[in-house]
Amino acid sequence: MNINTLSAAQVEHKSNEVPFALYKNNFTDSEPSYFARVINQGTCTDEDLACDIITAGLSGGLTKEKLLEVASLFRNARIARILTGCTVDDGITRCGLSLSGKFLSQNDTFSPERHAVSLGCRASTRLKPVLQSVTPVIRRGNVILPAITEVLDLESRGAQTLTRNGFLEVKGVNLTVTGDNEDVGLYFVCTEDDSKTVRLGTEKIGRNEPSTLCCVVPAELEEGTYRIMVRTQYLSGKNLSKETKAFTYGQELRVS
Repeated sequence: MNINTLSAAQVEHKSNEVPFALYKNNFTDSEPSYFARVINQGTCTDEDLACDIITAGLSGGLTKEKLLEVASLFRNARIARILTGCTVDDGITRCGLSLSGKFLSQNDTFSPERHAVSLGCRASTRLKPVLQSVTPVIRRGNVILPAITEVLDLESRGAQTLTRNGFLEVKGVNLTVTGDNEDVGLYFVCTEDDSKTVRLGTEKIGRNEPSTLCCVVPAELEEGTYRIMVRTQYLSGKNLSKETKAFTYGQELRVS
């Protein structure tokens, strides 16, 4: 079943067609190749979903406020189960906790200084057949989106750690951080606490090119796991997009 969202993102729901764009892979020496990125259609909140349900006439007489109340109850119940060590399968994802860090003996205990708790998610078994019905469709034209293909901490020569005051190299396409919007920048997004996220403006990015960004890893990063995110209005040449385009690299990096 497809229902039209009321969000301003104008998400397409005509026939399960997912829009994507192709980008040339500039990091191969062999024959030309391209990689695909789904064109982000905006972020959908619980309020948007409640509006979808009401618009489709599926609310059973429930108001938006009541639907949001029920959604909140289910969300809190899922969190409570996850925090007891359960794997929660909501029909879309299977989510559960995992621990990282070295334990020194069989009697060692958890220490926030040496260990971290993270949440892992993968597609639910019930969702996989639905994914097979999706038809990805190339969208060409003026769609120019940033995409990160590699992040390297030059101090540790690693792709899983961040070294405070060390140098970071970010590779990809359409990465140039530019624009007048206040949210433009290179972000170190803390996956554990949004308040710990650090943004670097263009003045703190040493190399700022479409294929490469280089910067000093902020000294103020607190211990935790982070993802690198780019927000830019870059199109091509001196042209700027009115809206900020964003891309978040999937690999988590650890600051310890």
